[in-house]
Amino acid sequence: MSTDVKSGPGEIGSPRAKVLSAAMQILSAQGAEKLSLRAIAESAGIGIASIYHYFENKEELLLNLAIMGFGDLSRHIISFQEKGEYLSAMQASARAYFDFAEKNPALFSLMFGEQLMARHEALRDAAYKTFQVYETAVKADDRFPAEHQENVALVFWALGRGMAAITSSYPNGELPPEMSEKLYAGISYLIARPE
Repeated sequence: MSTDVKSGPGEIGSPRAKVLSAAMQILSAQGAEKLSLRAIAESAGIGIASIYHYFENKEELLLNLAIMGFGDLSRHIISFQEKGEYLSAMQASARAYFDFAEKNPALFSLMFGEQLMARHEALRDAAYKTFQVYETAVKADDRFPAEHQENVALVFWALGRGMAAITSSYPNGELPPEMSEKLYAGISYLIARPE
C-alpha cells in the first residue's frame, strides 16, 4: 500500500488532488459516515475507477487525508506562534491545536482515529512530526527544566488530544458553551500559570 502523500504545487489540479479535495470537502461537510468513493467521484467529476488509479482502497485515501491533516495542523501551530498575540509559544500552540480541532472536527477525528493510527506507521510518523512542532514551543518555555521538557510536552499533547477528542465527539464538533469555556479556561490556567 502506497502511503506517499503528495501535496506540493505540482499536484494542484491533478486528478489525485481533485479526489483528495473532494474527499476533504465531503468529510468536512458531512462527516466520515457519508464519505463514499461514489460521492467522492461525483464531487471530483471523475469515475470511481480513476480513484483506484491513485488509491488502492478507501482506507488508503483516508490515510492520505489524515496525514495531510497533520501537515495542516503543524502549519497552523507555527502560524499561531508567529502571530505574537499570546503570552508564550506554548500558549499559542495550545490555542492553535484547539482551534484546529474546533474548525475541523471530522478531520481531527480521522487523524487521531485509533484504528487507522494503529495500522499505519506513516500516520504515527506524521503525528509525531506534529508533536515535535508542539514540543519546540514547550522547550522555549523557561518554566520547565530541560530534563522535564519532553515529559511536559507529552503530557500537554495528551491532554490537548483528549480535550480535542471530546470536542470532536459532539455533533458538528461543537461543545456546549459552558463546557467549552471551562475546558479552555482550565488548559489556559495550566499553560499560563507561573511556576
